[in-house]
Amino acid sequence: GVFNPGVIKVDHEVIMLYRAVGERESYTSHIGLAKSKDGISFERLSKEPVFGPKQEFDKWATEDPRITQIEEDFYVTYVAVPERIMDHNQGIARDLPLETATALLKTKDFLTYENLGIISSPHSDNKDIVLFPKKIGGRYAMLHRPNRWGKEWFESLYSKKVEVPLPFPFEQLPTLPSIWIAWSDDLIHWSDNEMLLSPSHDLDAKVGPGLPPIETSDGWLMIYHHVEKSKIPGNFIYSIRVALLDLKDPTHILGKLSYDILSPERPYESENGTHIIFPTGGYISGDTLFVYYGASDKYVCLATGSVQKLLEALKLEGISGHTRHETA
Repeated sequence: GVFNPGVIKVDHEVIMLYRAVGERESYTSHIGLAKSKDGISFERLSKEPVFGPKQEFDKWATEDPRITQIEEDFYVTYVAVPERIMDHNQGIARDLPLETATALLKTKDFLTYENLGIISSPHSDNKDIVLFPKKIGGRYAMLHRPNRWGKEWFESLYSKKVEVPLPFPFEQLPTLPSIWIAWSDDLIHWSDNEMLLSPSHDLDAKVGPGLPPIETSDGWLMIYHHVEKSKIPGNFIYSIRVALLDLKDPTHILGKLSYDILSPERPYESENGTHIIFPTGGYISGDTLFVYYGASDKYVCLATGSVQKLLEALKLEGISGHTRHETA
């Protein structure tokens, strides 16, 4: 499959880094490069991956790249998998669920990369980190989703087998995996974590960052994935939702839609019993928002819509009570 692409528009060219899995023996992901003039028709730049497993922390997979331009450089966050995922198309028995981390690459040409290493907190199992495209108040900012920073994790039997360092009191944890914001002076060391958005409905399983935040005149567009439990035990429905963050203080949510802006409806979004649409890249061109997403963990897809209508809907709905952080 090819899916979960990082996408960015640079001048008149659209650049895509896509996750590619060519075999199921170990389910090892590499990253490929494609480019487009119109954002629709893409051409691969190389028959070989431009990036793949090399380090101890990513030796079994490099997954889900997200691209952010900060000044003259491009930064790519990716999920680093240190252990084998599958063994000849079969899951592997483990004492603990597979733990992942997020690493950071720096590039100017998308062909050569400097690996800056792991940027997620130790033992947080964090696979959804996106960077803001510029400093805010003199510091870098990121959104992330630490799977183990939730009370549900600490109620599990697994929590007795691994120590999860928390940078704040346990009482401040949400119940389920949520979207957090963190700050840095160097893009490597992150601190001042604050919970931004958490699930709230009975069937909710988790929420997580999708696209890197997109700056508009009304605020930062935060397009994220929302995960709901299906009627089939162990199955989940991944959809896309949106919120608007304050430009100067993105810990403050200005508006949030209480419904999906895209959900699995097409056959290619629900193959093999999956119901997955997973947003990872996009940009604004004129009044059109381009959102690229992975479908069924197999395909790269594109959805478009009006930026102005989306912002109007966000401002109209707002958030009752105007709290700093909210539930999804």
